[in-house]
Amino acid sequence: MRIFRIVAIVAGTLVAGVLLGIIALLLFVDPNRYRGDIEKAAKEHSARVLTLHGKLELKVFPWLALSVHDVELSNRPGFGKQPFLTVQNASIGVKLLPLLSQRLEVSRVKLEGANINLVTRGGQNNWQDLGEESQDTPKKPADSSGLGTAVSIEGVDVSKTSVVYSDEVKKSTTELGNLELHTGRLETGPARTALEKVELHGTYLAHTAPAADTQPGSSGTGAADVAKPLAFSLNASALALDNQAHTLAPTKIEVKVGDFAVDVSVSGEKMSTERVMTGSITVPKTSARKLLQSLGIAPPITRDPGVLSALALQTNFRVTRKQLQLSALQLTLDDTQVQGTAGIDDLDTSALRFDLNVNGINVDRYRAPVEKAPAAKHPSSPPPAAPPTPLPLETLRKLDVNGTLHVASATFSNLVFTDVVMPLVAKDGHIRLGPTQARLYGGTYNGDIVLDARPVQAQLSLNEHLHGTDIGALVKAAFDSARLSGRADADVAVTGVGNTDDAIKRSLTGKIGVNVKQGAIVGVDIVFELQRVNALLKRQIPAQRTATGPALTHFNALQMNGGLDKGVLRIDDLQMAADFLKVHGRGTLDTVSEAINYQLVAAVNKLPAGNAPAGAGGGLDALGAVEVPLTITGTMSSPTVRPDIGALAKGKLGQEVQQKAGDLVKKKLGDKLKDLFGR
Repeated sequence: MRIFRIVAIVAGTLVAGVLLGIIALLLFVDPNRYRGDIEKAAKEHSARVLTLHGKLELKVFPWLALSVHDVELSNRPGFGKQPFLTVQNASIGVKLLPLLSQRLEVSRVKLEGANINLVTRGGQNNWQDLGEESQDTPKKPADSSGLGTAVSIEGVDVSKTSVVYSDEVKKSTTELGNLELHTGRLETGPARTALEKVELHGTYLAHTAPAADTQPGSSGTGAADVAKPLAFSLNASALALDNQAHTLAPTKIEVKVGDFAVDVSVSGEKMSTERVMTGSITVPKTSARKLLQSLGIAPPITRDPGVLSALALQTNFRVTRKQLQLSALQLTLDDTQVQGTAGIDDLDTSALRFDLNVNGINVDRYRAPVEKAPAAKHPSSPPPAAPPTPLPLETLRKLDVNGTLHVASATFSNLVFTDVVMPLVAKDGHIRLGPTQARLYGGTYNGDIVLDARPVQAQLSLNEHLHGTDIGALVKAAFDSARLSGRADADVAVTGVGNTDDAIKRSLTGKIGVNVKQGAIVGVDIVFELQRVNALLKRQIPAQRTATGPALTHFNALQMNGGLDKGVLRIDDLQMAADFLKVHGRGTLDTVSEAINYQLVAAVNKLPAGNAPAGAGGGLDALGAVEVPLTITGTMSSPTVRPDIGALAKGKLGQEVQQKAGDLVKKKLGDKLKDLFGR
């Protein structure tokens, strides 16, 4: 019994000593007595003024805790008078006994009503001095024991907090408001680091044009601002890092910005070296248009107002310190489905690699609507030319891209390409799009486009080919015209030099060749019209057209060969051959001003058997040796086609017309040939 009495006395003495110590601490230690020392130390170490407006409170049970109220930290010198940091309430506490065994156990860290103002001026900002070490500060010796101090924090609670980031160079301000951060228990030690959970939410608001009287670091809210704060949140499950195996246990992270949500599953390995993290990213179906609006970005005005209504993403990822790889990628944009792989081989140089398959995309739906030009006050004057668009040379010279795009169906400028294979290689300013392969209206397309941005003046090379293409369907889609039909082959090989689109267009030089077989010109029956002229020359009454359906001029071949010279398309040899008709000539087309100047000659190729083709209204015997010269002038949008009266007067047809038919033949022939070549 004596031993128990001794133990009880010792225990009672210890408890009494602890209680007396606590009472003495509370009675005789006033933390507010050290307010001046704390403010002086902050001034000496940071050249800033720390002001403690409120009281310091010391608590002993159940933690040795210190609370501060109404704290203010001044801004860096030269960044205005607005405080860098203000805090309404903050508290932190520790347990004393665990410190004896190198364990730091901290209570929940609480921060309430904090406001942080960050300001950047390009190379300078108002927070970089806080991380600088004073030259007078002695460096702590490295811990050679190999064991770190175990730290345990019950959690972090941040509430009613805001962060304002102002960029004085870009004159923009970003606000994170109503911030609430709550975490579970954090434990870290030599073997393991774990955080139970993370919950973060708040609002985001960006100002692109702060008010002129905005002080550095202020929110810059002005009347011109129309964007509304955007709610966001982040929730993460338990995070666990094995400090010995250097692995990150699988965890899930949910991010939501307005109506846009992202779900991330991630795990890691080699976290101390390569920092390899793998997992998946899921973006549930949402509206891309509403997402842009919620971010304060005006959605583009598109020809189809229904586009940008659906957006979804599913992909696996692997990211290291140097690379980012996306696999099993599935991207949905409206009706377009994209699958494949993509990634960045070098994050420092943004070396992009991809191999993507697209089911189909109609680019025209996303283009700006076609504006109806107002009626010109002077119809004869051409519309003002658009200003030249400069090439982004610096951006092009930094590109590092290598990939292939496979598209089942692509629509651009009303042209429908199918089975498209489009390689893209860009390195150090040399960009090559091709060799591209596609099917185009029953034929094939092959193209190779090279842009070399390395020289002072960029160089463009185009090498494109069509084979067996339905030219009628192509012209209908491109120009909404049904005047031409047939199967076409075309070859284009041109080059250009310049740093704007206009300069390159004006410098284009090369060769162009077109060959259309077994086609027709719709709207004109030139054989029938020549028969009417033939009747007039023989002083007969011309027959009237009795055939049903549109007038047609069938041809066996239509060939054009020429070249480009500084933006001027020169046709050196134009020939059209039909059963009873032959046309040949030459001319020029200015691709910049669209001015045209062609000289053509039309003639009867041969007299048909019986001198009357089926369905025609008469013979061609009087035109067997006559050539009809034509001129085509004006512009591509407004051409003028007429017989060359001067040349006609010198030839046999001119003499016959003057003697036998007079002005009626001139008018008939001129009008019909104008229909043939100009409409």
